Amino acid sequence: MTKTIFAIIGFILTLQVNAQIITSWGIKTGLTSTGYSEWDPADSSLKKLYTKQPERRALFTIGLMVEGLTTKYLSTVLEMSYNPKSVSFSYPTRNGSGEVTGEEYIDNRIGYLSVMLCQKARIGWNKTNIYVYAGPRLDLQINENVDIDFSPTYKKFDVTIFGLSAGGGLEFVGRKIKAFIEFQYEPDLSYTLNNSYGKVKKNTWLARIGVSFNAKK
Repeated sequence: MTKTIFAIIGFILTLQVNAQIITSWGIKTGLTSTGYSEWDPADSSLKKLYTKQPERRALFTIGLMVEGLTTKYLSTVLEMSYNPKSVSFSYPTRNGSGEVTGEEYIDNRIGYLSVMLCQKARIGWNKTNIYVYAGPRLDLQINENVDIDFSPTYKKFDVTIFGLSAGGGLEFVGRKIKAFIEFQYEPDLSYTLNNSYGKVKKNTWLARIGVSFNAKK
């Protein structure tokens, strides 16, 4: 996985030295919210204690992007971001008599380096652009924070996930800088877990703001 990360970074740096390819570069940050479209662990103790479907959690994400191969209406965007994906599991609390008194929550988080390559289409008027984009995505697991009850199952998660990214937003265009706000949906195509330990699949929503800078002087 380390070789893959360095290869991606090297590819981005190679692109940036070619001003005819790259037209802008930028940074974006915001909120990411992940849910499990499928959650079916084989561990019977998890099913017995955590009877409800896991709930989404919102966390912060940050990323870098470069945009190039730009025409009047189309361009290509390459993005690399840190995208933590987390859900909450609830279980009932009981008193000494065994009666349910409430709920407690356990949060499990996995951090990914997400790389996406999207085609972007836009239309504009005055100094504002409306845009949409879509393309393939690769998630590489780089860290985790998992409760001990879930560790045997989470340790079997695939560390490489393939998916799609699609979204849209608004750009506010200045002479050398653009500010933008965008919303994005990320369904996974591959399963996070699909073996004797169970079956898990994710989807993610993102809401982000950012700025990009003109790469040409």
